[in-house]
Amino acid sequence: MKQEKQALPQQENQKISKKKRAFPYSILGKLTRNSVILVFLICLLLFALYIIGNFQAFTDKTQLRILNVLSVVAAVLCILSFFGIVIEIVFVFMKNRKTFAFFSVIFYIFTLIIGAGLIGFSTVITRIAMGI
Repeated sequence: MKQEKQALPQQENQKISKKKRAFPYSILGKLTRNSVILVFLICLLLFALYIIGNFQAFTDKTQLRILNVLSVVAAVLCILSFFGIVIEIVFVFMKNRKTFAFFSVIFYIFTLIIGAGLIGFSTVITRIAMGI
């Protein structure tokens, strides 16, 4: 009986120590993924606002401001997506998990391409509006 009671705290201590070692990596991955999702949604919102502004006849200043903000937010999206790719590749080598990392890397590459496309779109439209 006493041996079983002593074994339980040791097992709990081992579980706690394992959780402490995995804590920074799991938080970093979740934080990056959630940040990319949030910034991606903000980019989509700004793009939709620009498109709606064309039909609602927003002023030129307002449209240029939306494009400038879209360009900055898309740049942040590209940076976060790149960090997400690096983090997932590091996780693959540290934890030997391959399937979830594959889908995460595909998601980050997708957002990186969308972010680069939005940067290109906003830059081209801004230059055309300014008269190149």
